[in-house]
Amino acid sequence: MKSTTLRRSNITRVKVAMMDDLSRYNQQHQDEDFYKAQNKTRELDVLWQSFGVKQNRNEKAPQVYFVTGLIVGVIITLAITTVVSLLISFSTPKDEMTLPAKKSNIETSEKFSFIPADNAAVKTTSPVLSNEEYVVKEGDTLESIVIRFYGSFDMSKVNAIQSVNKMANPNALSIGQKLIIPMK
Repeated sequence: MKSTTLRRSNITRVKVAMMDDLSRYNQQHQDEDFYKAQNKTRELDVLWQSFGVKQNRNEKAPQVYFVTGLIVGVIITLAITTVVSLLISFSTPKDEMTLPAKKSNIETSEKFSFIPADNAAVKTTSPVLSNEEYVVKEGDTLESIVIRFYGSFDMSKVNAIQSVNKMANPNALSIGQKLIIPMK
């Protein structure tokens, strides 16, 4: 190293010499360790070859075991479902399994007879819808009366009842009051 570098780094010449010796020592020992490791691997290779691990030709591939297991599983599943279905068929009473006999067409034709209507007998009548009268009871509201007579709530029906009965307030019902319900 240059002397200017040593002054800047505050390292003395003694320390530089010591570091040089240490690096030479490490390099020598690394070389020795490398050769020792190589010799050991050579020895292991020789031992392994002399041991003679050979594959057994009688061993089967894993695919053979997989396919065999799959086939055996399918056969067992079919056997179990067959046994279960047989048990179910034997456990149900025979009375439930019998189907009702089919009725003949003659019996059914006797029940229904279609007679054409005479033109003179047929009259076209229009249904006459009249207004109904309802007496208000305790707990009745206009909405509940609409639901009772029309089946569902409709605001237009509430307005129709209000207009026929000339009511200003739909909430001002009194017990015993008679309401006219339009049935249009």
